[in-house]
Amino acid sequence: MKYKRIVINEPHASIEGLYDEHLGFWDIDEEFFNDVVLKWTDWHTDYLFHGNRIDGVRTVRFPYSRFIVDAERLWDDPLERKGQGILYTRFGRYVRNIPDENRSNLLGLWHQHQAKLRKNLCPDALLLDCHSFPSELSDVDICIGYNEDWSKPHRDVIECAVNLFEDHGYKVGVNEPYSNSETPDCPFQYQSMMLEVNKKAYMDEQSLRIRHDHKYKKNVRDLMLHLLSELSENNSF
Repeated sequence: MKYKRIVINEPHASIEGLYDEHLGFWDIDEEFFNDVVLKWTDWHTDYLFHGNRIDGVRTVRFPYSRFIVDAERLWDDPLERKGQGILYTRFGRYVRNIPDENRSNLLGLWHQHQAKLRKNLCPDALLLDCHSFPSELSDVDICIGYNEDWSKPHRDVIECAVNLFEDHGYKVGVNEPYSNSETPDCPFQYQSMMLEVNKKAYMDEQSLRIRHDHKYKKNVRDLMLHLLSELSENNSF
């Protein structure tokens, strides 16, 4: 059985909405922006993973900052206890006071993103959950993550991703420094794999400028083409 489709999920690539009086509700100062927003936004991942015109690949990009709505948190997420569920109310020492009358509208943005993912997924699809992480967290260049459940990709798919990036000189971690992958509820089976790239591998973390001499975007394209063709022809779920 082959992958019928690859769906790219880009949930944290935007900073939109932070200054919107109906969405933000953070006390935004220079420290908050530099210590939180700049560090934890997945800068340029929409460039790295998006724009590959490949038959069978679809992209779903959440248009708002994760500090407005974290589009891939679970309903009743355990991180809710830390104030970092779907609607962040606390991040480190920073507090967000969301008026009760605005909560339903914000939660509606989460539901819309989940609905778009479900609309683009199909039986026998692969969801690629795409992120980046600050270099201070790990010396790993590429993190491949998955869930230990029904959505775990076939072993050969994971090995294919690891080998492709290692062959291009990247240090690859499997479920390191992050594990798990987005799995929206669907009435059919599909697989899900997270791709996280260390920011140092493609950008200057101080200036936020992307380095256009890197090959990561092409590597991702090669991986998707391979997963849609030779490899997936020979393996079943």
